Amino acid sequence: MAKTSNLREFQEAILQKLKEATSQGAAESTSRLGVMVGEYRLLINLTAVTEVLPVPTLQSVPLTQPWFLGVANVRGNLYNITDLLQFIGKPALPKTIHSRILLLNSLNTTQTALVVTSLVGLRNIESMNVKQKADIERGLLDLLIKQVYEDENQQTWEELNIEALVQHQDFIQPTI
Repeated sequence: MAKTSNLREFQEAILQKLKEATSQGAAESTSRLGVMVGEYRLLINLTAVTEVLPVPTLQSVPLTQPWFLGVANVRGNLYNITDLLQFIGKPALPKTIHSRILLLNSLNTTQTALVVTSLVGLRNIESMNVKQKADIERGLLDLLIKQVYEDENQQTWEELNIEALVQHQDFIQPTI
């Protein structure tokens, strides 16, 4: 029971930070939401996420790409749900009790959500070192990364460019 309430408190604290970041608007926050997507540590600007939820029941959509998981009803609104790991060309994301969806806030699209492996929490990019992007070709993922950072534990974090993602032609049109 204690673990459930701690997880709930953790998620509520993150949601509060998301709301604060959204209300600040013009002031650019140095906090990012840290998530795991498979083996990748990704950072997402707080203004790009409106809510974090457990993965709801999904309704599949025929004749769509495998990474397009379907649609979900979130408080009366239908959201397009994408497996981000599979979208970048990796095997499908295994669903666990730690999996979450991130409801996205974008200038270019609405009602879009990404499935991530787990939440890590808030990360401050001011306390990280900026790194150069690796020379290794990783295909689509390289196009979606804004900046690469290294934290005090020498872990690499990559900032996901949500606007580039939602403007990508395949993401816009997931049909086969």
